[in-house]
Amino acid sequence: MTPKEEIALFMRGEYQQGGLAKTFGWYGVEWQEGAFEVHWRATDAFTTGQMSVIHGGAITTLLDTAMGWAAYTVLEDNENFATADLQVQFVRGAKVGLLKARGAVVRRTRALAFCEGEIRDESDQLVARGSATCSILKRQ
Repeated sequence: MTPKEEIALFMRGEYQQGGLAKTFGWYGVEWQEGAFEVHWRATDAFTTGQMSVIHGGAITTLLDTAMGWAAYTVLEDNENFATADLQVQFVRGAKVGLLKARGAVVRRTRALAFCEGEIRDESDQLVARGSATCSILKRQ
């Protein structure tokens, strides 16, 4: 399956790859070449346990997902990618509710895609921002 075909499945809610998408229940909202937006209704199951905020690992995973799907939009049919570097800055604690993650490709070379992203809450407050370097691989 090509990257664009997988994007179409994800946008229709039919993407079956990977357990994380099922566990989190996030969904694609819109995309264009070089950009992708993913929404997630964070629940109590993803709080830290000590505080009523969403665990930083879940926030990081959502941000990585948005930037990863953005990278996917610039791949050729015979390419795939893997996140090689991921940097995250947490700006404020995220509460249970809707979180909106946006990822964008800043630059694509033959071997790398440089991405940036951010997560905002229901009130459009910045929760986290970050960057990723994705290694471009040939599909097997």
